[in-house]
Amino acid sequence: MLYRWTFLISTLLLSASISANPISKRSTVATEFIILHNNDMHARFEQTNVNSGPCSTEEANTDKCYGGFARVAYEVRKYRAEAQNGGTPVFYLNAGDTYTGTPWFTVFKDNITTAFLNKLMPDAISLGNHEFDKNVEGLIPFLNNVEFPVLACNLNLTKVPELAATKHLVSSTLLETNGVKIGVVGYLTPDTKFLTYKNDVEYLDEIVAINAETAKLKEQGIKIIIALGHSGYKRDQEIAKNCLDVDIVIGGHSHSFLFGDQPVDETEDEGSNETSEVIRGPYPTVVQQGGKRVPVVQAYAYTKYLGKLHVQFDEDGNLIEFDGAPILLNASVTQEAELLQLLDVYRPTIEALDTDPVGYTKVKLVGGEYCRKFECNLGNLIADSMIFARVLENAGGDYWTDASIALIQGGGIRSGIDKNAEGSIVGTNILTVLPFENALHVTKISGKTLLNALEHSAAVRSQDSNGGFLQYSGVRVEYNYENPDGQRVLSAEVRCAQCEVPSYSILNETDYYNVIVTDFLLEGGDDFILTEEDNPGTILMEKNDQQALIQYLEQRHYVYPEVEGRITYQSPSPPSTDDAASVIASIGLLLISFLVTRIFM
Repeated sequence: MLYRWTFLISTLLLSASISANPISKRSTVATEFIILHNNDMHARFEQTNVNSGPCSTEEANTDKCYGGFARVAYEVRKYRAEAQNGGTPVFYLNAGDTYTGTPWFTVFKDNITTAFLNKLMPDAISLGNHEFDKNVEGLIPFLNNVEFPVLACNLNLTKVPELAATKHLVSSTLLETNGVKIGVVGYLTPDTKFLTYKNDVEYLDEIVAINAETAKLKEQGIKIIIALGHSGYKRDQEIAKNCLDVDIVIGGHSHSFLFGDQPVDETEDEGSNETSEVIRGPYPTVVQQGGKRVPVVQAYAYTKYLGKLHVQFDEDGNLIEFDGAPILLNASVTQEAELLQLLDVYRPTIEALDTDPVGYTKVKLVGGEYCRKFECNLGNLIADSMIFARVLENAGGDYWTDASIALIQGGGIRSGIDKNAEGSIVGTNILTVLPFENALHVTKISGKTLLNALEHSAAVRSQDSNGGFLQYSGVRVEYNYENPDGQRVLSAEVRCAQCEVPSYSILNETDYYNVIVTDFLLEGGDDFILTEEDNPGTILMEKNDQQALIQYLEQRHYVYPEVEGRITYQSPSPPSTDDAASVIASIGLLLISFLVTRIFM
């Protein structure tokens, strides 16, 4: 309630400010166009169900499927055809992360991504962090074979000249409508250095780099500039506020659903276990930059929506009017036949993965975004499969195992698995959930290092677009997420390895523990440190994460993992009535002061 009051009063203040310093309504429209945009498509080449998972035959037959590249193509081509017939000019922009998310990409990688994006023909795209999922080597052919500019102005490629030499990677590009040139500047989150495998790309601060690039465009006489990038909703708003030459920000990375004039929904729902579009802010979100209004937009993810922003500029390049809304790509939107035919070229290889089930589940396996904030039963299952793989390697000697703890970051669990009538789990499910093919390692670390990892897990939990919240086996942790950094773990217990009957005891900071982790975490992914400076040693396991899960499912046949209290937390206390009243009173005084000042100016 306090937040709603704050949002309402803030809106009144912003409206008063805009009214007091309006851009003249009599300004003549000199340039007008529509921006169609999306982001974080994550290899949803084919239509999906409501939760952006695989669309079943039954769902397809009852018009309960969404998105897919064929629907994006239809909608973009429709607006382009209207523009060619005298309608409003249109540009189609994409804000990165087309790589990774379904078996279509896991199997065909840059080849299928290039083929489908070339059919959509965006006017420009930005790089996303997932475009580095196959490292620099997996990105180079994409950048050479696409037929449009790929933008990122904040990369230092001195140490990767092979990437700098690609055909289509540039800092910015120019679009044109009715003789007016429009600059588009790309950017990518510097967190990419933690979000993918190590490489020699250096990432610069987005705001500094964007300001440098826009200054060059201004020197060329470019009056209208769009920032197109992949740093998340919060950072996009900071860019809008601090990059004075930017008129519009088209973003991605945080999968933010913006709609209408709604305020940010900051609630967390642990009980739903569903992937749904919680409204994260208004579309467009307006950032006040002095007397200038800068719209910030994003279009959720997974091709479910296509953003549509209509803008008008005067002859001096001032943005005078804008409006828009995300377009839901449901079954009422036609699927472009040409792209469906292209899907059929790749389909036989994908369908072959589903010939024989690898196991069965009695319950829904909840994964994806949910595992980034809460204990999830699929996370428990995967972590348990890592332990099981080590047990089958018979590495425990006289004991049941030598590594009784396993960690996997929530961001590595890319999807859930819905339970079908048979409960079958097939190959494409595995590739969708664990697309990165991470090797597994046993690392020997101190209790202090393990405790620091648990603290880091809690610290990144609420950060925009961060997947570092850990799921685990062999650990029980109680958190208070409201505590200061380094004090969020209230208690931690670990499972014994060298024991006849596995049991839990309090984590000892001076003891050493063998912990199973992915190579992503071992190499510092998500900014974790899971090795010791004196390097007591790591062991490469025989199975990778996909193989370990398949082996576990085949051995168990039926699984029914539960949420069992491996992660517990203290709920934050709501603000007291006195505190809320005090804040509202202060805001009220601020409003009165502001209005009085305006009256007597």
